[in-house]
Amino acid sequence: MSAHVEIPLPYESAPGRFTVELVFPSPSKRRAEQHHDAAFVLAGVHGLDVATPYRVNPRWSVYEESWGNGERHGWLDVRRLRVEGPARALARYLVVLGRVLDEVEALATRAVRVFGAWKRSIPAEPFLAYEDSSTMRVRAREFRADVLHALVQGLGVGGRSAGVRDGSRPLWEQYGAVAGEVWAAVGGVDLARAVEQAVTALVLRMVPGSESGRAVVAAAERLVVAEAAQVEAEWAEVSRVVVAAVEREFAGVETEGCVRGGQWGLFPAPEARRPVAVVPPRPSTPRRAPGKRGPVAARFSAGATHVAVTRGQVEAFNLRA
Repeated sequence: MSAHVEIPLPYESAPGRFTVELVFPSPSKRRAEQHHDAAFVLAGVHGLDVATPYRVNPRWSVYEESWGNGERHGWLDVRRLRVEGPARALARYLVVLGRVLDEVEALATRAVRVFGAWKRSIPAEPFLAYEDSSTMRVRAREFRADVLHALVQGLGVGGRSAGVRDGSRPLWEQYGAVAGEVWAAVGGVDLARAVEQAVTALVLRMVPGSESGRAVVAAAERLVVAEAAQVEAEWAEVSRVVVAAVEREFAGVETEGCVRGGQWGLFPAPEARRPVAVVPPRPSTPRRAPGKRGPVAARFSAGATHVAVTRGQVEAFNLRA
């Protein structure tokens, strides 16, 4: 499976004909459009019907288009491509598509390496007098995009000759010649070669109603069930080992907790500690300042055996004492 295209499972849109909608997820819109063009050309090589879906602009209205910002009603979505055809031909096309996109991207990367070698050569010095590192990075990025575009445009061509460079021009202006060089160096890209086993497997996935398709689906279901059972057994074994390790680790802690809790009969204690009695602190009440009164003895009458005193008098006596 290629990283340059997302291929969902085709569906039967008519008796004997299947349809698939490809998605090109490249972050760069220009690069996604080039992948779209390569898939478009390859579909024509395999004899399939191809169309670019139409995308409606969600900001469009008759007022925006006529008197507002000039918003268009929509445009062709170059990040998607709808391909339709017979099951076998469509399956072969999808198997070939990923390989072709990968090989074309590899050729573009090889062209960038050729550009880097030219940049470090003596013939390139007159063209780099007014260039710095930032401009050369832009030159290399644009050069790769132009080479990829030239490679895509040449996919439908049967034979392609190697390009001839012009020493009086910088290399970033001769991307077509470099594209021809890397194409001839690897012998081009085969647009029809596919692994028959992969094509057959994809056809069986596309046509699950056939006898062979049902057999493949049943085998896949049995494989999934077996893998799920194996994963469940492995997880149960891991759980058992983890639980046993945790129990061994915390066995001593639980024993100590039971001893401290007073369960002397269950676990032997090494020695009994003498209980330590801790006296709780005595509650204290705030004291009031003593009143300005005379000595208590002066208020006793002669011959009195019992005298009633107030709380304030007792506190004043204690304070003086």
